[in-house]
Amino acid sequence: MDKSIIIIGAGIAGLSAGCYARMNGYRTRIFELHDKPGGLCTAWKRNGYTFDGCVHWLVGTRPQTRYNLMWQELGAVQGREIIQHQEFMRVEARGGKCFTCYSDLDKLEGHMKDLSPADDEIITEFCNAARALVPLGEPMDEGLSGAAYGIKVGLMMLPLMPIFEKYSRITVQEFAGRFKDPFLRYAFPITFDQPDFSMLAMLMTLAWMHCGDAGYPVGGSLPFARSIEKRYLDLGGEVHYKKRVLEIIVEDDTAVGVCLADGTEHRADRLISAGDGHNTIFSLLHGRYTNETIRKYYNTLPIFASQIQVSLGVSGDFSDQPHKAVIQPSEVIEVAGEILDRISIRHYGYDPTMAPNGKSVL
Repeated sequence: MDKSIIIIGAGIAGLSAGCYARMNGYRTRIFELHDKPGGLCTAWKRNGYTFDGCVHWLVGTRPQTRYNLMWQELGAVQGREIIQHQEFMRVEARGGKCFTCYSDLDKLEGHMKDLSPADDEIITEFCNAARALVPLGEPMDEGLSGAAYGIKVGLMMLPLMPIFEKYSRITVQEFAGRFKDPFLRYAFPITFDQPDFSMLAMLMTLAWMHCGDAGYPVGGSLPFARSIEKRYLDLGGEVHYKKRVLEIIVEDDTAVGVCLADGTEHRADRLISAGDGHNTIFSLLHGRYTNETIRKYYNTLPIFASQIQVSLGVSGDFSDQPHKAVIQPSEVIEVAGEILDRISIRHYGYDPTMAPNGKSVL
């Protein structure tokens, strides 16, 4: 049996791979460019404030659910306080109209029908589809593992396949176009305001929130990543920070190690790249192992638009306000020649670790 693995990247994927490799008896080494774990699951500290860059909700916060069992194995949720938000977010339009995306599907359905009685049929369809996915967030039987676990999951997924098939083919924006009410057509897709966001992904998220399996882990992203790093180190894994991998060493069409920017080479029986796919394929492997399908992905698929997060430490308590709101200002805003008709605001007043007492992070 091959007994050593090198992992590129100490993000959540790399740390998790390292944990499971150690659980299965492999010697593991992780090489990470940054000086801390987590990758995109990170945060920054400034003058007593913590500005989080990732976790707003975490699937797997309900005890004994599928993802919760995984997070337990990775040491990520033990002893961590979980907050279950009653609202996912709000959309506040000019003129005072407000759409609140409640975490409770029954409350959400009633609210949407109050906003637009004419859309009763499609609202019922939407909420029933989300309800049908709630079993995805139900606890698993204790002690269930191996083949029995796989059979249990398979039987649970089988009746859901028609929903997967139907809603994976349409976006949130396309579904919103079916509403008769103009405000609902506008506000509904803003809840997941990304180009071509899958309707199925929205339904699954709301189903998890409805049953309490998508809460917020107090402390946010970096402590979450640190907890998995601790689990990995406790299992005997090695992690080397501030190490840039320049090349994957290949012999006889097999990855056998890595070459670092400091000139050193490190070899292992197996190698896992848990970093950026484009960098892995076209830089570390010099584009030698591609095919038409892979090249088409990178040459033709739309590039995800960049985002800017402005974080503020504010001397004020916003804990009585909605934690996430998208607001239409009284006048449109022009930024770098672009006209913006809304602004998204999130506060962390519900997490006492993010700011000094009586103050807030926006």
